[in-house]
Amino acid sequence: MKNIDLSVIVPSINPQFWLNIYNGLIKSVGEEYVFELICVGPNFPQESLSKVSNFKYISSFACPSVAFMEGFVLARGRKICFCPDDIILDEGGLGKCLDLLKDKPENHGVTLRYDEGGQSQSSNENYWRGSFHNDQKLPGINPEWKIAPCFMYDRVYFHESGGLNTDMEHVNVNGHSLAFYTQHNGGVLHPSPTRVFQAGWSAPTESTILYRAYLENDAPKFKSFWERPDAVKDYFVDLWDFKRKPHIWPRRYKTA
Repeated sequence: MKNIDLSVIVPSINPQFWLNIYNGLIKSVGEEYVFELICVGPNFPQESLSKVSNFKYISSFACPSVAFMEGFVLARGRKICFCPDDIILDEGGLGKCLDLLKDKPENHGVTLRYDEGGQSQSSNENYWRGSFHNDQKLPGINPEWKIAPCFMYDRVYFHESGGLNTDMEHVNVNGHSLAFYTQHNGGVLHPSPTRVFQAGWSAPTESTILYRAYLENDAPKFKSFWERPDAVKDYFVDLWDFKRKPHIWPRRYKTA
């Protein structure tokens, strides 16, 4: 079996996007590196994709953060990354990130820069700092710390850091907290050398499930933790906590 350089983990309910992601990864990762794509969600992949040897599907009805962790524990890449499902990958983008991390310590990661909603976030250096965003202007967050809504990390480092905090339902806020913890402890979050992907975006409404998860759960918990000046000293995530979370996401699926 070939050594895997990168595991791309995508929690998703939209299997119609997965083949596009897979084909995009071929050009984004490049010939020098070996990747696997792990999609985690309630809906089965297209038959053509399910026959591909470096594709894994994990059936899950959990929230995105739990689904990501279900994928992570089966990942075999030296590096792991998170991408959303509605993306168009740029050629060579992930390969350049892997190049960047080749000679870096395990506690160095990459913020995957992207554009969404027809804007140019990738070229705005300030956008990738916590101090740019109102919900992250909190006493416990150093204004110079970089954010990482989409990220690439060494798999062993991610494991030893506990992975994602599954008290949060979505992945993005989790990415910020892990990035802050990493930087506080001497690690570095490098911006991706180039834009990695473009993503779709539409204005959230009260009926948008992920937006409700942010408003009702993730944002209050994020603020409660990071509003304390020394919060990062108490940052701890239990890697296996995801197994104690609901396997069926009540926010999306009604349970008896």
